[in-house]
Amino acid sequence: MPLGLNGTQGRFSESLSYGQHYERHSVQASDQDEAASFEPAVLSKVSRFGSAFYKFLRPYGLIQASISAVCLFARVLVENPRLFKWSLLLKAFTGLIAIVLSRAYFIGINQIYDADIDRVNKPNLPIPSGDISVKQAWFFVIFDLLAGLSILRLMNADLITTSLYCLGLFFATFYSVPPIRFKRSSFATSIGLPLTTGVIHNVGILYATIASLGLQFSWSPSIVFIVTFATLFFVTVSIAKDLTDVEGDMKHNIRTFPAIFGPRNSAFFCTGLLLVKYIGAIVAAIYMPQKIRADRQSSFISSSKAFKRHILVPVHAVCALWLLSQTRKLDKENYSQEASANFNESLWKLLNLEFLLFPFI
Repeated sequence: MPLGLNGTQGRFSESLSYGQHYERHSVQASDQDEAASFEPAVLSKVSRFGSAFYKFLRPYGLIQASISAVCLFARVLVENPRLFKWSLLLKAFTGLIAIVLSRAYFIGINQIYDADIDRVNKPNLPIPSGDISVKQAWFFVIFDLLAGLSILRLMNADLITTSLYCLGLFFATFYSVPPIRFKRSSFATSIGLPLTTGVIHNVGILYATIASLGLQFSWSPSIVFIVTFATLFFVTVSIAKDLTDVEGDMKHNIRTFPAIFGPRNSAFFCTGLLLVKYIGAIVAAIYMPQKIRADRQSSFISSSKAFKRHILVPVHAVCALWLLSQTRKLDKENYSQEASANFNESLWKLLNLEFLLFPFI
């Protein structure tokens, strides 16, 4: 072969080899860039979905359910310290998961059937904003329902405990689901919501805890106090929660108290009802003071038919004053959506405080 041709072929081979080498490195670099960009994209999607799911659960409701369950359990143990066993904590924790799942079911199914209303009132919620599809929401709700019932079965819950749990699920369902849909009527809401979250929830936990200790359930003054207080509190919550939703409720013919009587009258009614409850708690503490007597088998035994005056009186007086300040603040801000949401949040804080106080009264 002539020298010129051989040289040309050599240069051509080197050029071809360099091109192939460059192409391989380019492909590898491109793959690395795609992989590098893929990981943050996936993490971003997972993070957004996790945030949307967190908002879908409406954590303030789950926190309240958890606090109430733990404090009710603690109160029963405080009254019966000699019956405490470490195995009870595992059983109580399992029961707590079932309680949280039932509340998550309540919150989730309500958002599914309120999607059209929330597009007006609360467009930032996961379903109206498109962060979570209705299909995904249904998956979460059905999972909560089945998981909660499965836990009760694994715990070998007795008939009364299971019946109370299922009754709570029944009211939670028909609170939102047509054709019954209790929430279409302000009167039905003010009965159904307190009955579910005030009576069934609290009595169910107290009964299950007392039964797990091998004791007979009875309506002691402390149980009557917390069930009555929580039930009446949820009457106010069932009204106050709609202060932010007046526009959408009126558009979809949902006759809530704020939509019928106006936000100002509804807020004042809620405040007045709560003040009556706080005054009632103070009066109960004054006229039924707790007495402590010594006992050989334990350090002390407190009378179950009384309350600790030095705790109930000052705490409820402070709560009443703080409630008045929050109502005044809401009135000064002309019942804007943000101010109404803050007022509603303050009610949840007061309710949580009451349960945190319960083991010590």
